[in-house]
Amino acid sequence: MTIGAKGAERLMTLFIAVGMSFLMSAAMLLFNMGLTPDFWSTWMKNWVVATAIAYPVALIVVPLARQITTLMLEQKL
Repeated sequence: MTIGAKGAERLMTLFIAVGMSFLMSAAMLLFNMGLTPDFWSTWMKNWVVATAIAYPVALIVVPLARQITTLMLEQKL
């Protein structure tokens, strides 16, 4: 199966969004609520919401960050 360069980039972005939202939702829940008895179920609910937000945002931010980085390196800032 071949997904092409654009498909591979979107898949990589999905993995990044899933991983970051997993860790960030846990960290923020621990910070705000502490280790409560329902931590696991609350975390999983928050993670689903965070991933649903993180992936579309990452699809916009990753290419933009790549362009900004390229511009900065070309100007040697």
